[in-house]
Amino acid sequence: MSDQIRVTQLFDCADVGKTIVKAGVSHGKPWKIIQGPWTRGGTKAAYYRFRLEQAAAYPRTQLWHVNMGGRAKWARGMFSRPYALTLHGTDIRENYWQDQHHAVMKSDIDGAGHVWYMTPDVREKAESVRPDAEYFPIPVEPDELPAWSPASRPRVFFPSRWDASKGGDALLKTAADVVAAVGQKDVDIVGLDWGDRAAEAAGLGVTLLPKMPKDKFLLEMASAHVAVGQVAGILATSELEALGIGVPVVVADPVPGYPDDLATVSVARADVGQAVLESLQDPRSLSNRLDGPSYVRRNHSAEVMLPRLEAGYAKALENAR
Repeated sequence: MSDQIRVTQLFDCADVGKTIVKAGVSHGKPWKIIQGPWTRGGTKAAYYRFRLEQAAAYPRTQLWHVNMGGRAKWARGMFSRPYALTLHGTDIRENYWQDQHHAVMKSDIDGAGHVWYMTPDVREKAESVRPDAEYFPIPVEPDELPAWSPASRPRVFFPSRWDASKGGDALLKTAADVVAAVGQKDVDIVGLDWGDRAAEAAGLGVTLLPKMPKDKFLLEMASAHVAVGQVAGILATSELEALGIGVPVVVADPVPGYPDDLATVSVARADVGQAVLESLQDPRSLSNRLDGPSYVRRNHSAEVMLPRLEAGYAKALENAR
Protein backbone atom coordinates (compact mmCIF):
# COMPACT_ATOMS: atom_id res chain seq x y z
CA MET A 1 0.00 0.00 0.00
CA SER A 2 2.96 2.33 0.50
CA ASP A 3 3.21 2.98 -3.24
CA GLN A 4 -0.48 3.94 -3.54
CA ILE A 5 -1.44 7.59 -3.66
CA ARG A 6 -3.13 8.78 -0.47
CA VAL A 7 -6.13 10.76 -1.65
CA THR A 8 -8.73 12.66 0.35
CA GLN A 9 -11.95 13.69 -1.36
CA LEU A 10 -13.01 17.21 -0.47
CA PHE A 11 -16.79 17.45 -0.48
CA ASP A 12 -19.32 15.38 -2.33
CA CYS A 13 -21.80 15.87 -5.14
CA ALA A 14 -24.60 13.40 -5.91
CA ASP A 15 -22.72 10.81 -3.81
CA VAL A 16 -19.90 10.62 -6.38
CA GLY A 17 -17.18 11.20 -3.78
CA LYS A 18 -18.60 8.63 -1.36
CA THR A 19 -19.02 6.09 -4.15
CA ILE A 20 -15.43 6.53 -5.29
CA VAL A 21 -14.01 6.23 -1.79
CA LYS A 22 -16.11 3.19 -0.92
CA ALA A 23 -14.99 1.36 -4.06
CA GLY A 24 -11.38 2.34 -3.50
CA VAL A 25 -11.30 1.30 0.16
CA SER A 26 -12.83 -2.06 -0.75
CA HIS A 27 -9.76 -2.59 -2.94
CA GLY A 28 -7.29 -1.45 -0.31
CA LYS A 29 -6.85 2.12 -1.51
CA PRO A 30 -5.85 4.66 1.17
CA TRP A 31 -8.68 7.05 0.33
CA LYS A 32 -10.96 9.13 2.54
CA ILE A 33 -13.63 11.83 2.20
CA ILE A 34 -14.39 15.02 4.11
CA GLN A 35 -17.86 16.51 3.75
CA GLY A 36 -18.40 20.24 3.44
CA PRO A 37 -19.90 22.30 6.28
CA TRP A 38 -23.01 23.04 4.20
CA THR A 39 -23.97 19.35 4.41
CA ARG A 40 -24.00 19.68 8.20
CA GLY A 41 -26.25 22.68 8.50
CA GLY A 42 -23.82 25.38 7.39
CA THR A 43 -23.27 26.62 10.95
CA LYS A 44 -20.08 28.05 12.37
CA ALA A 45 -19.63 24.84 14.37
CA ALA A 46 -19.98 22.80 11.16
CA TYR A 47 -17.33 24.95 9.51
CA TYR A 48 -14.87 24.45 12.38
CA ARG A 49 -15.55 20.72 12.35
CA PHE A 50 -14.76 20.62 8.64
CA ARG A 51 -11.49 22.50 9.15
CA LEU A 52 -10.49 20.22 12.02
CA GLU A 53 -11.13 17.17 9.87
CA GLN A 54 -9.09 18.69 7.07
CA ALA A 55 -6.24 19.47 9.46
CA ALA A 56 -6.29 15.88 10.71
CA ALA A 57 -6.27 14.50 7.16
CA TYR A 58 -3.59 16.87 5.87
CA PRO A 59 -0.43 15.04 7.05
CA ARG A 60 -1.44 11.75 5.43
CA THR A 61 -2.90 13.31 2.26
CA GLN A 62 -0.79 13.50 -0.88
CA LEU A 63 -3.58 14.75 -3.08
CA TRP A 64 -6.93 16.42 -2.58
CA HIS A 65 -9.71 15.46 -4.97
CA VAL A 66 -12.08 18.43 -5.11
CA ASN A 67 -15.68 17.82 -6.14
CA MET A 68 -17.21 20.82 -7.94
CA GLY A 69 -15.50 23.85 -9.39
CA GLY A 70 -15.53 26.89 -7.11
CA ARG A 71 -14.39 24.94 -4.05
CA ALA A 72 -10.69 24.38 -4.70
CA LYS A 73 -9.64 27.20 -2.38
CA TRP A 74 -9.81 24.56 0.36
CA ALA A 75 -7.11 22.56 -1.46
CA ARG A 76 -4.84 25.59 -1.40
CA GLY A 77 -4.23 28.00 1.44
CA MET A 78 -3.33 26.66 4.87
CA PHE A 79 -3.62 22.99 3.90
CA SER A 80 -2.21 23.22 0.41
CA ARG A 81 -1.60 20.02 -1.51
CA PRO A 82 -1.75 19.19 -5.22
CA TYR A 83 -5.33 18.57 -6.25
CA ALA A 84 -7.46 16.97 -8.92
CA LEU A 85 -10.80 18.55 -9.79
CA THR A 86 -14.09 17.07 -10.93
CA LEU A 87 -16.47 19.39 -12.76
CA HIS A 88 -20.00 18.19 -12.06
CA GLY A 89 -22.10 20.27 -14.45
CA THR A 90 -23.39 23.68 -13.44
CA ASP A 91 -19.86 24.79 -12.55
CA ILE A 92 -18.57 24.46 -16.14
CA ARG A 93 -21.92 24.63 -17.93
CA GLU A 94 -22.85 27.99 -16.40
CA ASN A 95 -20.71 29.39 -13.58
CA TYR A 96 -17.40 29.58 -15.45
CA TRP A 97 -18.97 31.87 -18.02
CA GLN A 98 -20.59 34.25 -15.54
CA ASP A 99 -18.71 37.38 -14.48
CA GLN A 100 -19.38 36.89 -10.77
CA HIS A 101 -17.93 33.35 -10.75
CA HIS A 102 -15.40 33.36 -13.59
CA ALA A 103 -12.24 34.34 -11.70
CA VAL A 104 -12.71 31.69 -9.00
CA MET A 105 -13.66 29.01 -11.51
CA LYS A 106 -10.68 29.79 -13.74
CA SER A 107 -8.30 29.70 -10.79
CA ASP A 108 -9.66 26.31 -9.70
CA ILE A 109 -9.37 24.80 -13.16
CA ASP A 110 -5.97 26.28 -13.97
CA GLY A 111 -4.52 25.15 -10.64
CA ALA A 112 -5.70 21.54 -10.82
CA GLY A 113 -3.19 18.81 -11.62
CA HIS A 114 -5.92 16.97 -13.50
CA VAL A 115 -9.53 17.80 -14.44
CA TRP A 116 -12.48 15.50 -15.09
CA TYR A 117 -15.97 16.36 -16.32
CA MET A 118 -18.90 14.07 -15.61
CA THR A 119 -21.35 14.37 -18.50
CA PRO A 120 -20.58 14.45 -22.23
CA ASP A 121 -22.66 17.57 -22.92
CA VAL A 122 -19.97 19.79 -21.37
CA ARG A 123 -17.04 18.28 -23.28
CA GLU A 124 -16.58 21.25 -25.60
CA LYS A 125 -16.71 23.79 -22.77
CA ALA A 126 -14.44 21.77 -20.48
CA GLU A 127 -11.83 21.15 -23.16
CA SER A 128 -11.91 24.78 -24.30
CA VAL A 129 -10.69 25.91 -20.87
CA ARG A 130 -8.67 22.81 -20.05
CA PRO A 131 -7.59 20.91 -23.21
CA ASP A 132 -6.53 17.83 -21.23
CA ALA A 133 -9.84 17.54 -19.36
CA GLU A 134 -11.09 13.95 -19.31
CA TYR A 135 -14.61 12.55 -19.37
CA PHE A 136 -15.31 10.55 -16.20
CA PRO A 137 -18.69 8.78 -16.33
CA ILE A 138 -20.82 9.19 -13.21
CA PRO A 139 -20.07 6.20 -10.95
CA VAL A 140 -22.78 4.20 -9.20
CA GLU A 141 -22.82 1.16 -6.94
CA PRO A 142 -24.83 -1.56 -8.71
CA ASP A 143 -24.62 -3.99 -5.81
CA GLU A 144 -26.39 -1.53 -3.51
CA LEU A 145 -29.38 -0.96 -5.77
CA PRO A 146 -32.65 -2.65 -4.79
CA ALA A 147 -34.32 -5.26 -6.95
CA TRP A 148 -36.84 -4.01 -9.47
CA SER A 149 -40.32 -4.53 -7.99
CA PRO A 150 -43.01 -2.75 -10.07
CA ALA A 151 -46.09 -1.62 -8.14
CA SER A 152 -49.49 -3.21 -8.62
CA ARG A 153 -50.67 -0.18 -10.63
CA PRO A 154 -48.71 1.15 -13.61
CA ARG A 155 -46.31 3.81 -12.34
CA VAL A 156 -44.30 6.45 -14.19
CA PHE A 157 -41.50 8.05 -12.19
CA PHE A 158 -39.73 11.39 -12.75
CA PRO A 159 -36.48 11.08 -10.73
CA SER A 160 -35.04 14.57 -11.36
CA ARG A 161 -35.74 17.76 -9.47
CA TRP A 162 -37.96 20.36 -11.08
CA ASP A 163 -35.72 23.29 -11.93
CA ALA A 164 -33.80 24.97 -14.74
CA SER A 165 -30.73 22.72 -14.50
CA LYS A 166 -32.88 19.67 -15.31
CA GLY A 167 -34.74 21.23 -18.22
CA GLY A 168 -37.02 23.86 -16.71
CA ASP A 169 -39.84 24.70 -19.13
CA ALA A 170 -38.98 21.74 -21.35
CA LEU A 171 -39.16 19.26 -18.46
CA LEU A 172 -42.55 20.61 -17.42
CA LYS A 173 -43.76 20.43 -21.02
CA THR A 174 -42.58 16.82 -21.13
CA ALA A 175 -44.44 16.06 -17.89
CA ALA A 176 -47.58 17.56 -19.42
CA ASP A 177 -47.11 15.41 -22.52
CA VAL A 178 -46.75 12.28 -20.38
CA VAL A 179 -49.88 13.09 -18.38
CA ALA A 180 -51.81 13.70 -21.59
CA ALA A 181 -50.52 10.50 -23.21
CA VAL A 182 -51.18 8.04 -20.39
CA GLY A 183 -54.02 9.69 -18.52
CA GLN A 184 -54.30 9.69 -14.73
CA LYS A 185 -57.08 7.20 -14.01
CA ASP A 186 -55.12 4.01 -14.51
CA VAL A 187 -51.51 5.19 -14.18
CA ASP A 188 -49.72 6.81 -11.24
CA ILE A 189 -47.39 9.61 -12.35
CA VAL A 190 -45.01 10.56 -9.56
CA GLY A 191 -41.97 12.72 -8.93
CA LEU A 192 -40.16 14.43 -6.10
CA ASP A 193 -41.27 17.57 -4.29
CA TRP A 194 -37.89 19.05 -5.08
CA GLY A 195 -36.92 22.11 -7.06
CA ASP A 196 -38.33 25.59 -7.42
CA ARG A 197 -40.85 24.45 -10.06
CA ALA A 198 -42.20 21.43 -8.26
CA ALA A 199 -45.55 23.09 -7.61
CA GLU A 200 -46.00 23.55 -11.35
CA ALA A 201 -45.38 19.84 -11.89
CA ALA A 202 -48.04 19.07 -9.29
CA GLY A 203 -50.43 21.37 -11.12
CA LEU A 204 -49.92 19.32 -14.27
CA GLY A 205 -50.99 16.12 -12.54
CA VAL A 206 -47.73 14.75 -11.14
CA THR A 207 -48.07 13.37 -7.61
CA LEU A 208 -45.16 14.72 -5.59
CA LEU A 209 -43.36 12.66 -2.97
CA PRO A 210 -41.50 14.38 -0.13
CA LYS A 211 -37.71 14.43 -0.21
CA MET A 212 -36.46 11.31 1.52
CA PRO A 213 -33.30 9.38 2.43
CA LYS A 214 -31.43 7.84 -0.47
CA ASP A 215 -32.34 4.23 0.33
CA LYS A 216 -36.05 5.06 0.45
CA PHE A 217 -35.80 7.04 -2.78
CA LEU A 218 -34.25 4.04 -4.52
CA LEU A 219 -37.05 1.78 -3.29
CA GLU A 220 -39.63 4.25 -4.60
CA MET A 221 -37.89 4.30 -7.97
CA ALA A 222 -37.69 0.50 -8.00
CA SER A 223 -41.48 0.38 -7.83
CA ALA A 224 -41.83 2.25 -11.14
CA HIS A 225 -42.71 0.59 -14.43
CA VAL A 226 -41.06 3.39 -16.44
CA ALA A 227 -38.83 6.34 -15.53
CA VAL A 228 -38.60 9.60 -17.47
CA GLY A 229 -35.17 11.22 -17.56
CA GLN A 230 -34.42 14.91 -17.50
CA VAL A 231 -34.65 16.60 -20.90
CA ALA A 232 -31.15 18.07 -20.97
CA GLY A 233 -30.00 15.06 -22.99
CA ILE A 234 -27.85 13.60 -20.23
CA LEU A 235 -28.13 10.84 -17.67
CA ALA A 236 -27.55 12.02 -14.12
CA THR A 237 -27.10 9.76 -11.12
CA SER A 238 -30.82 9.09 -10.65
CA GLU A 239 -31.34 7.99 -14.25
CA LEU A 240 -28.31 5.70 -14.05
CA GLU A 241 -29.59 4.19 -10.82
CA ALA A 242 -32.95 3.55 -12.48
CA LEU A 243 -31.14 1.78 -15.32
CA GLY A 244 -29.10 -0.20 -12.80
CA ILE A 245 -32.30 -1.33 -11.07
CA GLY A 246 -33.79 -2.40 -14.39
CA VAL A 247 -36.46 0.27 -14.78
CA PRO A 248 -36.88 1.22 -18.46
CA VAL A 249 -35.81 4.85 -18.80
CA VAL A 250 -37.16 7.14 -21.52
CA VAL A 251 -34.60 9.81 -22.44
CA ALA A 252 -35.14 12.75 -24.79
CA ASP A 253 -32.43 13.46 -27.36
CA PRO A 254 -29.35 12.05 -25.56
CA VAL A 255 -26.26 14.09 -26.36
CA PRO A 256 -23.37 12.59 -28.34
CA GLY A 257 -20.67 10.94 -26.27
CA TYR A 258 -22.52 8.06 -24.65
CA PRO A 259 -21.67 4.49 -25.71
CA ASP A 260 -23.46 3.12 -28.77
CA ASP A 261 -25.20 0.55 -26.57
CA LEU A 262 -26.88 3.18 -24.36
CA ALA A 263 -29.62 1.15 -22.65
CA THR A 264 -32.41 3.72 -22.75
CA VAL A 265 -35.54 4.34 -24.78
CA SER A 266 -34.08 7.29 -26.68
CA VAL A 267 -36.56 9.48 -28.55
CA ALA A 268 -37.10 13.06 -29.66
CA ARG A 269 -38.40 15.31 -26.93
CA ALA A 270 -41.79 15.66 -28.61
CA ASP A 271 -42.21 11.88 -28.58
CA VAL A 272 -41.57 11.21 -24.88
CA GLY A 273 -45.26 10.92 -23.97
CA GLN A 274 -45.91 8.36 -26.69
CA ALA A 275 -42.73 6.45 -25.77
CA VAL A 276 -43.86 6.22 -22.15
CA LEU A 277 -47.27 4.95 -23.24
CA GLU A 278 -45.69 2.28 -25.42
CA SER A 279 -43.18 1.32 -22.72
CA LEU A 280 -46.02 0.68 -20.28
CA GLN A 281 -47.47 -2.01 -22.53
CA ASP A 282 -44.84 -4.58 -21.56
CA PRO A 283 -42.19 -3.04 -19.30
CA ARG A 284 -40.69 -6.39 -18.25
CA SER A 285 -39.93 -7.43 -21.81
CA LEU A 286 -38.58 -3.95 -22.51
CA SER A 287 -36.39 -4.09 -19.41
CA ASN A 288 -35.00 -7.47 -20.45
CA ARG A 289 -34.23 -6.20 -23.93
CA LEU A 290 -32.53 -3.00 -22.75
CA ASP A 291 -30.65 -4.77 -19.91
CA GLY A 292 -29.85 -1.57 -18.07
CA PRO A 293 -28.12 -3.34 -15.16
CA SER A 294 -25.49 -4.82 -17.47
CA TYR A 295 -24.99 -1.47 -19.18
CA VAL A 296 -24.43 0.25 -15.84
CA ARG A 297 -21.96 -2.40 -14.68
CA ARG A 298 -19.95 -2.08 -17.89
CA ASN A 299 -19.89 1.69 -18.06
CA HIS A 300 -20.64 3.22 -14.67
CA SER A 301 -19.69 0.79 -11.94
CA ALA A 302 -17.31 2.50 -9.53
CA GLU A 303 -15.02 -0.51 -9.68
CA VAL A 304 -14.42 -0.18 -13.42
CA MET A 305 -13.48 3.46 -12.83
CA LEU A 306 -10.64 2.76 -10.42
CA PRO A 307 -7.83 2.44 -13.00
CA ARG A 308 -8.95 5.69 -14.64
CA LEU A 309 -8.98 7.42 -11.28
CA GLU A 310 -5.53 6.20 -10.31
CA ALA A 311 -4.09 7.30 -13.66
CA GLY A 312 -5.59 10.75 -13.14
CA TYR A 313 -4.22 10.97 -9.61
CA ALA A 314 -0.74 10.03 -10.80
CA LYS A 315 -0.98 12.66 -13.52
CA ALA A 316 -2.07 15.30 -11.01
CA LEU A 317 0.95 14.60 -8.81
CA GLU A 318 3.29 14.56 -11.78
CA ASN A 319 1.98 17.92 -13.00
CA ALA A 320 2.56 19.38 -9.55
CA ARG A 321 6.29 18.68 -9.63
